[in-house]
Amino acid sequence: MEHFASVHDLDCPWPHWYLLILGVEPDAQGQGMGGSLMAPILRRADDEGTPCFLNTHKPSNVAFYQRHGFTVVREEAVPGRVPHFWNLRRQPQRNRS
Repeated sequence: MEHFASVHDLDCPWPHWYLLILGVEPDAQGQGMGGSLMAPILRRADDEGTPCFLNTHKPSNVAFYQRHGFTVVREEAVPGRVPHFWNLRRQPQRNRS
């Protein structure tokens, strides 16, 4: 956890919303529920002009978050631990439709 905290601070050193846990039952995935769960906080972050930050250990999640405006800021392997993790950041979006 120390490693994750240190790179978190490097990848998003300013005030931000940290989206820690988001989950949708596997049978319900692909139906827009994840995006619906994130929508209120993304709108609030946009309204406040605040970036969002999250990380994932699942390669399949990266494209999902990218569709919601996140950009990969770090992909890294942790020796002796999970194979990879991705840190993603989303800058506030002023012209949302």
